[in-house]
Amino acid sequence: MEVTLDEVVQTTYEIHEKVMKLHFRAIACHCECLGMNAENCHAMCIGSSIPYGNDSYLEAMLKWGLINEEGKPVI
Repeated sequence: MEVTLDEVVQTTYEIHEKVMKLHFRAIACHCECLGMNAENCHAMCIGSSIPYGNDSYLEAMLKWGLINEEGKPVI
């Protein structure tokens, strides 16, 4: 079976699109977690209790599709 250049290019674009979608989700989750870290840091600086615990970070990762319901990575 012979593969044409158009098929190779199309497959490459499809793979690139999937990788970029994963990258965008990972970056979005990272930004959300950085925001939670900042709020936790501020709370500690003013002597207050932190508003976000480990469960909040797991919820963010689940929301962005980086872990499954059992907390296992899907990447």
